[in-house]
Amino acid sequence: MSSPRTDPGTAPCAPPTSSAHSTPAPGTAPTPGRPRARRHRALRMAAALSVLLAGTFFTTGAAPPRAAKAGLTCTSIGRTFQDGNTVSGSGAIIAPCSGGATLVIQRSRWYGWEDMATQNFTGRHSQTITYNCGGTGIHDFRTYINSQHADGSYEFHESNRINANCG
Repeated sequence: MSSPRTDPGTAPCAPPTSSAHSTPAPGTAPTPGRPRARRHRALRMAAALSVLLAGTFFTTGAAPPRAAKAGLTCTSIGRTFQDGNTVSGSGAIIAPCSGGATLVIQRSRWYGWEDMATQNFTGRHSQTITYNCGGTGIHDFRTYINSQHADGSYEFHESNRINANCG
């Protein structure tokens, strides 16, 4: 039978003789501490994340959309609700604006939001959208509306989220 391996001169259950914050003995080299290792790991992770995010913006070739000007609201969103196997939502283009908008019902998946029903509409009115979710199981659903203003800026509104059991 073999005995546990220990360093010469130390007992198997002896407490550590140095810590990250202790002063090294005279004539010995300092031992790198954990705080420094954590700091370097955090810097490496930040650098990797910045490279990943930069790659996302530069590989698409498209500039991120501009937000709508403050105070200018041209669209509104209603509530998302379930009635049986039907998920419904609504949105509207409101005065004094006109133009077009896209109304979408989405369901949550492990990889993000999936578009289930999409409807484009124009003019100043309210629009309802529905999706038959029968047989799809239990998911979170939401409705959102997206429109583009004459100056090229975008407006986006998201409804409440519901958890629907669709069998």
